[in-house]
Amino acid sequence: MQLVAYLNGERIDATQMAHEPWRALVNDPGYKSLVLVECGLRASRVTLGTRQFFRHHRDVACSIGHKSESEQHLAMKRALMDRINAVPGWRAEVEHAHPDRAWIADVMAIHPSGRRLAFEVQLSPQNEDEYIRRSQRYAEDRVGAVWVVPDNLDWFRVRIPMIVTGFGKTSDLPKSPGALMDLSRYQPMFGERGSVGAAVDAVLHPAFRWPHGTPRHQLEEIARLEQMEAKAAAEKQEREEQAAELRRLAEDKAALAAAELAAQFITSAAAPAVGGARPVLAGKRIWASEVRCVEASHPMLIWRLTEQAPKRASTDPMWSPTTENFDNVRAHVDAWLTASGSSVAKAKVYQVKGWPARRTFVCPECEQIIQGRWVSALPPAKWSVIAEGSVASNEARDVRYRKPTKHAPPSVEKKQPAALPAHVEESDWRFIGPRRKLDWMTKTGGVELPYWMTEAIDAGELQYRLAAKEAHATRMQQLRANPRYCVSPNGFRFQCNDCGGEFEDDNEGIHTDGRCLIPAARSFSWR
Repeated sequence: MQLVAYLNGERIDATQMAHEPWRALVNDPGYKSLVLVECGLRASRVTLGTRQFFRHHRDVACSIGHKSESEQHLAMKRALMDRINAVPGWRAEVEHAHPDRAWIADVMAIHPSGRRLAFEVQLSPQNEDEYIRRSQRYAEDRVGAVWVVPDNLDWFRVRIPMIVTGFGKTSDLPKSPGALMDLSRYQPMFGERGSVGAAVDAVLHPAFRWPHGTPRHQLEEIARLEQMEAKAAAEKQEREEQAAELRRLAEDKAALAAAELAAQFITSAAAPAVGGARPVLAGKRIWASEVRCVEASHPMLIWRLTEQAPKRASTDPMWSPTTENFDNVRAHVDAWLTASGSSVAKAKVYQVKGWPARRTFVCPECEQIIQGRWVSALPPAKWSVIAEGSVASNEARDVRYRKPTKHAPPSVEKKQPAALPAHVEESDWRFIGPRRKLDWMTKTGGVELPYWMTEAIDAGELQYRLAAKEAHATRMQQLRANPRYCVSPNGFRFQCNDCGGEFEDDNEGIHTDGRCLIPAARSFSWR
């Protein structure tokens, strides 16, 4: 069904004809030349109740698929036509066609100034590309397209003028088409809720302008922005790749510098010169190496309680475990330095800030860190044993502190300590240091193992114990003579005059490694 046809080249609008002229149309001499707008083939006028429209003559076969408009579609077209005609200066034509039939507007609003607006009623679903194609087709003929749709289509990439009605193909027909202009919905063109009639009036107002351009211009702008974004993304990726390459070069340079420092450290290391001195006796074997700091080449002695050749080189710059800093281990290192007459200084052991708690060797002069990976990379030839237990003492220790069995074999005889030489006095029987708890004391029933002179197994071991005792006595005398410290009444505890810190007789090294550098005015009770 169509609302417009042409008779002898004259446009006839079925919505504009009164009933009598409409009925008399069949008596017109040129009635047989009545044709439809889209196909130009013969048409007939049809009256159905109060409705007037055109359709093909029954003898005409048309290959064009004319759209079939619903009652709702026709009602909305009629309502738009009446609303436009009510606006001063505007007139409306339904099914206004392009001269070449390139398009046919549902309702064309025409102004004397030449401005034209095509109101397209779209109650059926239509994809975005079709909206864009039809809108651009109107724009190329300098006609503004305004879409009258049931729902908001704000998800489109391209923005097009639209009036939202909420009136669809299945909606109830109003008693009068004009009632459709009173429907109220959110109008995206104006950013607020309003009636359909008010939206039509606003579009027809002389001040109305569509700011977003034609669909083609918008698509070109979208493509330009996408190209800019793609270019920016490519430039960002290029910068990231360059930054990654710079980081890789910096890491390679740092790794090379670290390898050079490690090689320099390993080259400078050497087994300590013992000068004919044997390792001191201790509960654990202690290895030592004489190294130099990579900053100022200061010589120092480092030590560890592991095997000569570690199974795997460490990658941690902080290496020294807690056991290297135990009092008895440091005391044995001091004893060996005294026995060997070496003048090399011990490395300091500092706890590094952070979690987990870790320790590392540092140079005693410039406090340069000795990295753990360097220490673990030292070959066996760079290490020497400076403390270990003799075979006889180990065997005696195993028998003396072995957990007793219920039925001991009769063949096991308890070894007696060696007889003391005649020149050893009673005062030399005293122990050479505080009682020490060995790591395996839990296996011996919790027995502590003091270093008494009378526990020497043979004369050789006794000599080493006496030498250690003399070294300890010398160390105590140095501490008592040091004006920096004041000694407690028992003679085995000291207090620092600079910081007020207290330490045991053989823990002065720990106090020094604690960086006692801050003087403090304190009153001491030991004076």
